[in-house]
Amino acid sequence: MTNAPSLSIERRIRDIHEELTENEHRLADVILAAPGEIATHNAAEIAALAGVSPPTTTRFFQKLGYETYEQARRQARDAQKSGSPLYLRRLEPKATELQKLVHAHLDNELANLANTFHALDLKTLPAIVAKMATARRVACIGYRHSQPIASMFYRHLLSVRGDVHLLPAAGDTLAESLCDFGPQDMAICIGLRRRVPQLSAAMEGLASMRVPMLYVSDIIIGKAGKMARWVIRCHTEGHMMFDSVAAVAGVSNFIYSLVGREISRTRSTHLEKVERMHEILGELE
Repeated sequence: MTNAPSLSIERRIRDIHEELTENEHRLADVILAAPGEIATHNAAEIAALAGVSPPTTTRFFQKLGYETYEQARRQARDAQKSGSPLYLRRLEPKATELQKLVHAHLDNELANLANTFHALDLKTLPAIVAKMATARRVACIGYRHSQPIASMFYRHLLSVRGDVHLLPAAGDTLAESLCDFGPQDMAICIGLRRRVPQLSAAMEGLASMRVPMLYVSDIIIGKAGKMARWVIRCHTEGHMMFDSVAAVAGVSNFIYSLVGREISRTRSTHLEKVERMHEILGELE
């Protein structure tokens, strides 16, 4: 091997791969992943990258046919100067368990968002937005972990239009809040999985009064979805213990943003009136 200086480092490793010890295999894997690291690291640093001892590294390079580590280092530097992509590649630091979880969680959230938005029915979306903008009253209904999404609809719609109600209201029954609703009104019902029976009961009552309903749910909508005029299914698959709500929140934000745009195009906006009242009352900093 010493008489064949033209052989590349990676070729030398492959030629004797079957003869390597376990520690030498670890060293070989590091070098094959990024042989250019030899050009910028001394023997002790390469040993540390592979988790082996410096003497193991010395013996390894001798087994490859180099008289010294520096001889291999010069060869690696020459390969870098020639512009070899393999020798210009750097080792990526090993991800910690937490880093792996972060990346996997992010990938899962992005997939839920993409799958949900790509499945939106663009033919019915304008009708949903128009009804939400023009309905006499809007009720936002959600229980348990669906309640925060209903609250988001309520909070943002209240900024751009009046007569929006978050139900069930504290201390009130649904009957007291919904008894005067009719076809000129609208209900936004949030039904993420592990739904409570009260949601279906509320939707059944609203259906009996011919109230148009938007039902925002996960992929498995359940029997409540059959009572709604419009259904939006969201991907909520969780990467860990809890379901994901990234897609539900994202789609909700998109819808009430469209409602705000629709209202601002057709009439003096409720938002302008709200802002003027904020100034009069001095409610916000």
